[in-house]
Amino acid sequence: MEMKVSSSYIDVKYINLISTSLEKFKQNHANLWNFRCPICGDSQKNQNKRRGFIYEKQNKYFYRCHNCDYGTSFNRFLEKVNPALHKEYLTERYKEKQSEPTSIIPKFNFTPKFNHVLQGLSTIDSLSDKHPAKFYLRGRKIPEKYFNKLYYCARFKEWTNKIIPNKFQSLKQDTPRLVIPFFDGDNNIIGYQGRSFDPKDQCKYITIKLQGVDNLIYGQERIDNNKTQYCVEGPLDSLFLPNCLAIAGLNFKGLTVKNVIVLDNEKRNKQIKEALHKLIMSGYSVCIWPDNIKEKDINDMIMSGKTTGDIVDVIDNNTYSGLHADFQLSRWSKC
Repeated sequence: MEMKVSSSYIDVKYINLISTSLEKFKQNHANLWNFRCPICGDSQKNQNKRRGFIYEKQNKYFYRCHNCDYGTSFNRFLEKVNPALHKEYLTERYKEKQSEPTSIIPKFNFTPKFNHVLQGLSTIDSLSDKHPAKFYLRGRKIPEKYFNKLYYCARFKEWTNKIIPNKFQSLKQDTPRLVIPFFDGDNNIIGYQGRSFDPKDQCKYITIKLQGVDNLIYGQERIDNNKTQYCVEGPLDSLFLPNCLAIAGLNFKGLTVKNVIVLDNEKRNKQIKEALHKLIMSGYSVCIWPDNIKEKDINDMIMSGKTTGDIVDVIDNNTYSGLHADFQLSRWSKC
């Protein structure tokens, strides 16, 4: 009688195979492994700290780092840190599934908890050409290939209260907003941002995290881990650059040192200067804008006539790390 190999056994097998490339790898007990996080590089001050964990929950394996707070399934973790081994893993998992009798394969009927939230909203591409929302985005030269990923909401606060009861105690000044959804790497919605169309609105952005979400990073569902990854401040700015993420505010949890961080060109903004300094000290590569760039952000650069290629060239030619980055930051902030 042929012995059936379980998917959890395959996971453990590949945890052991990848262990040789994980710094300070240690198995704590049967279903818990600990090592230095390869995503963020772990503690820069103490090389002995190990904050990355692979653990078992309900017969499935997951990864979580308590330094950068990056969390995902073992499948996606393996894909991120060793793509070649991940291909072998997928092949073995596929063979294992094919060998199972059809009658015992459970029906995959999982619906992410919050993926219904966008129902009832209109995508920008479905609106008439005369609609103010579409007119606004075209006026900002937002690439139209993304219009089917952006939504219009006539009463943002009222709509949000249907998803998260009593999120807004008052519905005063409940104006129309552009809804920018945030997805994780598995295309599950984890939050959204409502952007005001009114340039005079004091609350330009309203950011909503859904239950259980620690931090929002925009663009995870379409990122290519095998290419250079840029990360900017605003979701709309990210739509102009190839393979680009965006953060909601200056919160960098979940990013890796592989990301090239591109913050706004605001030399007198104390928060941006402090954020750049912390990023440099944490080992990130950052873009320090040259003196001939006068625009505040990527969208403004596009509006001024620069192309995506022009901007990528500027970023690539002005990306620094380590002591060189610290020197360039000091020079930039004094200009």
